[in-house]
Amino acid sequence: MTVGDLQNKAVRKLSGVLRALIREETIFPLPIPVKKPKTTAPVSEWRKTNQLIRSQSKEVLGYGFTVEWARVNSKRHGLNDFPTKLTFECADDYLKYVRAEGEAKTVVANTRAIEQLSLHARSWCASHLAMMRKPSGTIQNAIMILVHLKAEPNPGIYARQLPVKVPTKFFEQERGLLEALFQEFAPECLVNDAGGLEERLGLMTKESLIEFRTLDSNVQRLPFGHAMATARELAEKASYFEAFETVIVVENHVPFLILPELPRTLAIMGNGYAVRRLGDVPWLKEKRVLYWGDIDLSGFAILAQFRACLPHVESLMMNLETWKHFSSRTQKHEAAQSISDREFDSLNPGERSMVEMLRENSGLRLEQEHIDFEYIKVVFRSCFNLIGMTQGHR
Repeated sequence: MTVGDLQNKAVRKLSGVLRALIREETIFPLPIPVKKPKTTAPVSEWRKTNQLIRSQSKEVLGYGFTVEWARVNSKRHGLNDFPTKLTFECADDYLKYVRAEGEAKTVVANTRAIEQLSLHARSWCASHLAMMRKPSGTIQNAIMILVHLKAEPNPGIYARQLPVKVPTKFFEQERGLLEALFQEFAPECLVNDAGGLEERLGLMTKESLIEFRTLDSNVQRLPFGHAMATARELAEKASYFEAFETVIVVENHVPFLILPELPRTLAIMGNGYAVRRLGDVPWLKEKRVLYWGDIDLSGFAILAQFRACLPHVESLMMNLETWKHFSSRTQKHEAAQSISDREFDSLNPGERSMVEMLRENSGLRLEQEHIDFEYIKVVFRSCFNLIGMTQGHR
């Protein structure tokens, strides 16, 4: 046994001690286990252990554990005293011994700060001990953000524009802490169901900007051919998009940029799962909306989530014909992908059969970038002709 062994035994109790301090519970006196040397060990080892324990005791240090001695009779060594119980009588003795006085003060201070948000905060704090160990300034900054957004929810600005004096990268660096606090103490501030924390809080992010471009240079109402705007701005500027009859939403950027010219057609960059933002653009309900994504489980999950916002969305080039045409270009996807039962149920029969095929060929996928431009032009123009016929008969 060494001094380090004794200290490690004590340190293992630290999390429990801190949780008890948070809950204002009493767990002292606090025992720590002590192991006697084997009876076959030389008497020198027994004496060394006794001296070591005595040197770390409150009797010698002025803090730490108290020792309860008992007389042990050994055939080999005769009658000897040996410590049978080591006990920390109070929190001060324990915290000083494990050098955690400052940490305990921080945890208690953070708990009191969070308790201002709710009278029942202590239980939550005890179950989120890692967060309570953060510097008090970090907790105070997080609370300031929470209090501000409770007073002014859904602000529609970037996190760095909030009139709260916190470090500029605080939101990025402490996203986990902020999310936990909002979920527990201000769930009403989470005004959106989808997206990252900022989006759910009604804050802007770079993903909040929707990139779009016209595929028809003859549309004069739109004052710009290629631009970016928020969903809110798109919704407010519906008149700019009245001339467009069809909207094509594309999952990835390069395919979005190379779409061919199509009359009265607008292209929108879906940006993966961020496509859900388009559910906040009411005029899309009046357009024919096509979605083109990767042929993989994530692609169909994104389609399903998009369809939850706009039920009339149609998929394009996510079928068996496209898969077979470019089967030599399919690749194994290393990251695990999945699609929920609810998402699966929102797909049409052809899309469901594709999902079943992908599940059977676990990990295979066909990315949009591996589809030839000539094939893209043929499919879109064929689709557009069908659209034109449909609209001509309205």
